[in-house]
Amino acid sequence: MAWLQSLDVELFRFINQTLSNPLFDWLMPLLAGHKLFVPALLLIAVLLIRKWRTRGVLCVIFLALVVALGDPLIVNTVKHAVARPRPPVNLPGVNLRVGLTESFSMPSAHTANWFAAAVVAFIYFRRSWRFMLPLAATVGFSRIYNGVHYPSDVLAGAILGSGYAAGGAW
Repeated sequence: MAWLQSLDVELFRFINQTLSNPLFDWLMPLLAGHKLFVPALLLIAVLLIRKWRTRGVLCVIFLALVVALGDPLIVNTVKHAVARPRPPVNLPGVNLRVGLTESFSMPSAHTANWFAAAVVAFIYFRRSWRFMLPLAATVGFSRIYNGVHYPSDVLAGAILGSGYAAGGAW
Protein backbone atom coordinates (compact mmCIF):
# COMPACT_ATOMS: atom_id res chain seq x y z
CA MET A 1 0.00 0.00 0.00
CA ALA A 2 2.93 2.34 0.57
CA TRP A 3 3.72 2.31 -3.17
CA LEU A 4 0.15 3.43 -3.94
CA GLN A 5 0.40 6.33 -1.51
CA SER A 6 3.81 7.21 -2.96
CA LEU A 7 2.32 7.19 -6.47
CA ASP A 8 -0.52 9.43 -5.25
CA VAL A 9 1.96 11.95 -3.79
CA GLU A 10 4.18 11.91 -6.88
CA LEU A 11 1.23 12.44 -9.22
CA PHE A 12 0.04 15.25 -6.93
CA ARG A 13 3.45 16.94 -7.09
CA PHE A 14 3.59 16.55 -10.88
CA ILE A 15 0.20 18.23 -11.36
CA ASN A 16 0.58 20.81 -8.59
CA GLN A 17 4.17 21.85 -9.32
CA THR A 18 5.51 20.58 -12.65
CA LEU A 19 2.45 21.55 -14.70
CA SER A 20 2.36 25.02 -13.13
CA ASN A 21 1.86 27.77 -15.74
CA PRO A 22 0.29 31.26 -15.90
CA LEU A 23 -2.87 30.17 -17.76
CA PHE A 24 -3.67 27.39 -15.27
CA ASP A 25 -2.71 29.67 -12.36
CA TRP A 26 -5.52 31.98 -13.51
CA LEU A 27 -8.08 29.39 -14.68
CA MET A 28 -7.93 26.64 -12.06
CA PRO A 29 -8.79 28.82 -9.02
CA LEU A 30 -11.86 30.06 -10.96
CA LEU A 31 -13.08 26.46 -11.14
CA ALA A 32 -12.86 26.23 -7.35
CA GLY A 33 -15.57 28.83 -7.03
CA HIS A 34 -16.25 32.33 -8.26
CA LYS A 35 -18.70 35.00 -7.13
CA LEU A 36 -20.61 34.56 -10.42
CA PHE A 37 -20.93 30.77 -10.04
CA VAL A 38 -24.30 30.69 -8.24
CA PRO A 39 -25.90 33.34 -10.49
CA ALA A 40 -24.65 31.39 -13.54
CA LEU A 41 -26.21 28.18 -12.19
CA LEU A 42 -29.51 29.95 -11.59
CA LEU A 43 -29.44 31.35 -15.13
CA ILE A 44 -28.74 27.89 -16.56
CA ALA A 45 -31.61 26.44 -14.49
CA VAL A 46 -34.00 29.10 -15.82
CA LEU A 47 -32.85 28.46 -19.40
CA LEU A 48 -33.30 24.70 -19.01
CA ILE A 49 -36.80 25.16 -17.66
CA ARG A 50 -37.77 27.69 -20.33
CA LYS A 51 -36.51 25.65 -23.25
CA TRP A 52 -37.43 22.11 -22.16
CA ARG A 53 -40.32 22.76 -19.76
CA THR A 54 -41.13 19.56 -17.82
CA ARG A 55 -37.85 17.81 -18.64
CA GLY A 56 -35.93 20.94 -17.59
CA VAL A 57 -37.87 21.20 -14.32
CA LEU A 58 -37.29 17.52 -13.52
CA CYS A 59 -33.58 17.83 -14.32
CA VAL A 60 -33.14 20.90 -12.11
CA ILE A 61 -35.09 19.34 -9.21
CA PHE A 62 -33.22 16.03 -9.43
CA LEU A 63 -29.88 17.82 -9.68
CA ALA A 64 -30.68 19.94 -6.63
CA LEU A 65 -31.73 16.85 -4.67
CA VAL A 66 -28.69 14.80 -5.67
CA VAL A 67 -26.22 17.53 -4.70
CA ALA A 68 -28.11 18.68 -1.61
CA LEU A 69 -28.35 15.13 -0.25
CA GLY A 70 -25.21 13.52 -1.64
CA ASP A 71 -22.73 16.15 -0.46
CA PRO A 72 -23.64 16.26 3.24
CA LEU A 73 -24.87 12.69 3.67
CA ILE A 74 -22.43 10.69 1.57
CA VAL A 75 -19.35 12.79 0.84
CA ASN A 76 -19.04 14.34 4.30
CA THR A 77 -19.68 11.00 5.99
CA VAL A 78 -16.81 9.44 4.02
CA LYS A 79 -14.61 12.51 4.68
CA HIS A 80 -15.02 12.10 8.43
CA ALA A 81 -14.65 8.32 8.33
CA VAL A 82 -11.38 8.48 6.34
CA ALA A 83 -10.13 11.70 8.04
CA ARG A 84 -7.31 12.25 5.53
CA PRO A 85 -5.56 15.61 5.94
CA ARG A 86 -5.28 17.85 2.91
CA PRO A 87 -1.92 17.93 1.06
CA PRO A 88 -0.60 21.23 2.49
CA VAL A 89 -0.96 19.84 6.01
CA ASN A 90 1.49 16.98 5.38
CA LEU A 91 3.54 17.95 2.33
CA PRO A 92 6.11 20.73 2.18
CA GLY A 93 6.23 23.03 -0.86
CA VAL A 94 2.61 22.69 -2.00
CA ASN A 95 1.50 25.45 -4.37
CA LEU A 96 -1.72 26.41 -2.62
CA ARG A 97 -3.74 28.51 -5.07
CA VAL A 98 -7.03 28.71 -3.15
CA GLY A 99 -7.99 28.98 0.50
CA LEU A 100 -7.50 25.92 2.67
CA THR A 101 -10.56 24.73 4.57
CA GLU A 102 -10.66 22.79 7.81
CA SER A 103 -12.45 19.83 6.21
CA PHE A 104 -10.70 16.60 5.33
CA SER A 105 -9.41 15.71 1.88
CA MET A 106 -10.87 12.31 0.92
CA PRO A 107 -13.08 12.42 -1.17
CA SER A 108 -13.23 15.67 -3.13
CA ALA A 109 -16.72 17.16 -2.70
CA HIS A 110 -16.27 19.52 -5.67
CA THR A 111 -15.48 16.55 -7.90
CA ALA A 112 -18.29 14.43 -6.48
CA ASN A 113 -20.82 17.20 -7.06
CA TRP A 114 -19.70 17.84 -10.64
CA PHE A 115 -19.68 14.16 -11.57
CA ALA A 116 -23.10 13.75 -9.97
CA ALA A 117 -24.29 16.73 -12.02
CA ALA A 118 -22.81 15.19 -15.17
CA VAL A 119 -24.71 11.94 -14.57
CA VAL A 120 -27.98 13.78 -13.90
CA ALA A 121 -27.52 15.95 -17.00
CA PHE A 122 -26.80 12.82 -19.05
CA ILE A 123 -29.99 11.16 -17.81
CA TYR A 124 -32.13 14.05 -19.02
CA PHE A 125 -30.03 15.30 -21.95
CA ARG A 126 -27.97 12.51 -23.56
CA ARG A 127 -25.63 14.83 -25.49
CA SER A 128 -24.72 16.79 -22.36
CA TRP A 129 -21.85 14.38 -21.65
CA ARG A 130 -19.84 16.19 -24.36
CA PHE A 131 -19.77 19.27 -22.16
CA MET A 132 -20.40 18.01 -18.63
CA LEU A 133 -17.90 15.16 -18.51
CA PRO A 134 -14.92 17.31 -19.59
CA LEU A 135 -16.09 20.05 -17.22
CA ALA A 136 -16.35 17.63 -14.29
CA ALA A 137 -12.91 16.18 -15.10
CA THR A 138 -11.43 19.68 -15.34
CA VAL A 139 -12.89 20.62 -11.97
CA GLY A 140 -11.35 17.44 -10.53
CA PHE A 141 -8.00 18.29 -12.10
CA SER A 142 -8.24 21.83 -10.68
CA ARG A 143 -8.58 20.45 -7.14
CA ILE A 144 -5.17 18.80 -7.50
CA TYR A 145 -3.61 21.73 -9.36
CA ASN A 146 -4.87 24.16 -6.69
CA GLY A 147 -3.14 22.05 -4.03
CA VAL A 148 -6.17 21.01 -1.97
CA HIS A 149 -6.64 17.35 -2.97
CA TYR A 150 -4.61 14.28 -3.87
CA PRO A 151 -5.42 12.49 -7.14
CA SER A 152 -7.01 9.60 -5.20
CA ASP A 153 -9.34 12.09 -3.47
CA VAL A 154 -10.51 13.28 -6.88
CA LEU A 155 -10.92 9.73 -8.19
CA ALA A 156 -12.94 8.77 -5.10
CA GLY A 157 -15.09 11.89 -5.52
CA ALA A 158 -15.75 11.09 -9.19
CA ILE A 159 -16.76 7.51 -8.36
CA LEU A 160 -18.92 8.50 -5.39
CA GLY A 161 -20.69 11.36 -7.19
CA SER A 162 -21.38 9.26 -10.26
CA GLY A 163 -22.53 6.40 -8.08
CA TYR A 164 -24.95 8.25 -5.87
CA ALA A 165 -26.42 10.14 -8.84
CA ALA A 166 -26.95 6.89 -10.76
CA GLY A 167 -28.28 5.21 -7.62
CA GLY A 168 -30.68 8.08 -7.02
CA ALA A 169 -31.95 7.82 -10.57
CA TRP A 170 -32.38 4.08 -10.30
